[in-house]
Amino acid sequence: MIDYSDTFLKEAKQLSKKYKSFKSDLRCAVEEIQNQELGTSLGKGLYKKRVKNSSNNAGKSGGFRVIIYHIKSKKIVLMSVYSKSQKDNVSSAELQSILGSL
Repeated sequence: MIDYSDTFLKEAKQLSKKYKSFKSDLRCAVEEIQNQELGTSLGKGLYKKRVKNSSNNAGKSGGFRVIIYHIKSKKIVLMSVYSKSQKDNVSSAELQSILGSL
């Protein structure tokens, strides 16, 4: 089961206005996430998934990042999403804030 945090929904709405292919790119990523392809572990149940950006042909390296919280094998929550071109990495403080919002 996949849920979406309020923060994720707000960020996704902003990105979908800027990048026309965002929704279809995200849809593909959600399918991968449902198949337990969660990406890189950040510790404490958090994962960072690289998602391609078809709008700028930069592939996954210049695409989007989705921060995922995986609760055992029962639930997956998409916590945050951002464009790699707008933000390099997520800081430890931001990760703590994401965990605190649960």
